[in-house]
Amino acid sequence: MKTPSETTVVPAVDGKEEPELNLTVPSGKRVSGKKTIKTVTKELAPKKARKAVKRVTRKATKRAVRMKRREFPYQRVLKMWKAGKTLETIARAVGRYQKNAADPLHGFRLSLTRFHKGVKLNGRLVKLPHRVSESSLKMSRKAGKRASA
Repeated sequence: MKTPSETTVVPAVDGKEEPELNLTVPSGKRVSGKKTIKTVTKELAPKKARKAVKRVTRKATKRAVRMKRREFPYQRVLKMWKAGKTLETIARAVGRYQKNAADPLHGFRLSLTRFHKGVKLNGRLVKLPHRVSESSLKMSRKAGKRASA
């Protein structure tokens, strides 16, 4: 094995000299310094292992393709909201209740916030009515603005 002082010096394009590394791979083959360790191990890896890695990545991409964004059922939520149902009841009926989450209704409440602002349904802007008085709604907005400032 050559010591660092015995390595051959190859002139580089920009005028600086770089030492050429001669790497020894566990199998005993010699590798030039231009190849990285990653490419060397990839070349020496058995084909079965490479196929297994490809198979795993292929499964992951299929799963990602299957999980598409679901449309939020605004009409159904509006109907149940006007009937006076609770948030949890509506979320369970619509399929937006996440039982294993720390806050099972978080995503559903975010959708309701969007719905309160207004959503286009069949070309019309539809807003979900609030269940609290207008004055308490104004006070909560004012408190939120004060807290964020």
